Amino acid sequence: MIQLKDGVYWVGAVDWDVRNFHGYITHRGTTYNAYVVKADRVALVDTVKAPFHETMLRHVEEVVDPKDIDYIVSNHAEPDHSGSLARMAAEAPQAKIIASERGTPVLKKYYGLDVSTIKETPQLDLGGKTLSFTPVPMAHWPDSMVSYIPEDRLLLSNDAFGQHLASVGRFDDEVDQSVLWHEATAYYANILMPLNRSVGRAMKALGGLPIDMIAPSHGVIWRRDLKGVLGHYTGWVEGRTVPRVVIAYDTMWKSTQEMAYAIAEGAASRGVETRVFNLTENHRSDVITDILEAKAVLVGSPTLNNHVYPTVADFLAYMRGLKPQNKVGAAFGSYGWAGGAKRIVEEEMRQAGIELIENDLEFSYRPTEDERRRCYEFGASIAERVRA
Repeated sequence: MIQLKDGVYWVGAVDWDVRNFHGYITHRGTTYNAYVVKADRVALVDTVKAPFHETMLRHVEEVVDPKDIDYIVSNHAEPDHSGSLARMAAEAPQAKIIASERGTPVLKKYYGLDVSTIKETPQLDLGGKTLSFTPVPMAHWPDSMVSYIPEDRLLLSNDAFGQHLASVGRFDDEVDQSVLWHEATAYYANILMPLNRSVGRAMKALGGLPIDMIAPSHGVIWRRDLKGVLGHYTGWVEGRTVPRVVIAYDTMWKSTQEMAYAIAEGAASRGVETRVFNLTENHRSDVITDILEAKAVLVGSPTLNNHVYPTVADFLAYMRGLKPQNKVGAAFGSYGWAGGAKRIVEEEMRQAGIELIENDLEFSYRPTEDERRRCYEFGASIAERVRA
């Protein structure tokens, strides 16, 4: 149990071991955040993933007898938020369960619970504290909503402003800042990026609220650098980019690798930040994290069985679903007796919404010195474009 404000407590759980979340690698684990709001009446906002119910219950009992909980609020029906909702409802038999209109049927179907909607109860008067609810559909599920305590200027923000970050510190000023910002960026890139418009609408809807603290459903609670996280989210929603070139590739016999390295040298020669990822050695979600703010994305593949290399196909499918904004890009590759991968990569990149730059960088067998030079020059031209 950790106190956020007078009468408001974190009662969640830390998951040090999880390493995969929707196909996104979570190098540093995560947390499942739940909050007790205690005044004349008591509300529990969200629960935790099912295996962590006992941990949450222990934390709740440090604050209040579960039988004295009057309300359980479900900001989001996904199982990492609501997985222990039914067990918690059994511990708090008098509690009224409240969810968004679109969350109610999901919770009823999964858990067979009697759930009221925020249309019926748009806010709760707890006697000294108020909980008000705002639906934020598709940030990041149709049922998503946030809860706000005006007396404390505290936003319980659901999946917005989160990070997959397990730590002993519960607040943003208690953890390594470089780690925090990397994980906040990775979280947005891999979960919220395709939902930019919905996140933007949610931020606009909440824009008039005075906020001193943001308590998300995953990661640490923002109490010091609210301006920083709100500024980053504004930039990500708007698709702002920096002069950065990201090159993602895989290779069979080092030919495509030689091309990737030559392109990278050319881009770097113009003073542009350049990052290169071999897709066998790097997880797709780490690459996407660097792509979020990058202006240019280049993807290279050898041709295998008249198609792209499997790791490249995996990455392209992932990127296509996330739809990065405001990117230019290109494909390149090598082949033996027959090509074709470059064309397939280009089509997938178009479907991802990337503006393609035409080129003829598809070479047979190992690139010659002249072909390496062409790769270098192409990288330099990409760098000039992203600097413009």
